[in-house]
Amino acid sequence: MIFQNSQINIAELPSIDEINFQKLDPAHVQVKYISSSIFFLIMLATILYLRTQPLIIDHPRLGNGLLIFWVSWAIFSFTLTKMGYNIEGYALREKDIVHIKGVINRQQTAIPFNRVQHCEIKAGPIQRFFKLKTLEIYTAGGNGSDLSIDGLRGDHAQVLKNYIIKTTGQSRYDEEE
Repeated sequence: MIFQNSQINIAELPSIDEINFQKLDPAHVQVKYISSSIFFLIMLATILYLRTQPLIIDHPRLGNGLLIFWVSWAIFSFTLTKMGYNIEGYALREKDIVHIKGVINRQQTAIPFNRVQHCEIKAGPIQRFFKLKTLEIYTAGGNGSDLSIDGLRGDHAQVLKNYIIKTTGQSRYDEEE
């Protein structure tokens, strides 16, 4: 057997633009808005409490600066949430699942089915209210999931999980032959 390691022409590789990404459920934006609102309300309560403290009372511009910072951060966060929803999606292909997310730091992750160790479906209280789930896909060697897709309808998350597990089993069986 002769070792070969031929160069691949990069121009012939398929473009990421050719992948048809599936959008997440529209209720996913509401879940993120509610989660962010809870965080920002706690933050506002803290700022309002700090404004009653002697240091802030003696320096009112500091208290006003905290409020301006809070408003700016909240607006920025909610804007990024909406923009992120328009970008985020996933694609199921023959041999892998691809996920794309991120407004500022765009991240694209592809997990080949033959590397999948197991999958989990999770849902927090707000997600459960909107009947949404998170599909987490694990490969060997990590502490956490290697791919996490939020904002899936519960039944759709289960269908994806079942397909990945079925395909993972077939991939391992094909490798052994």
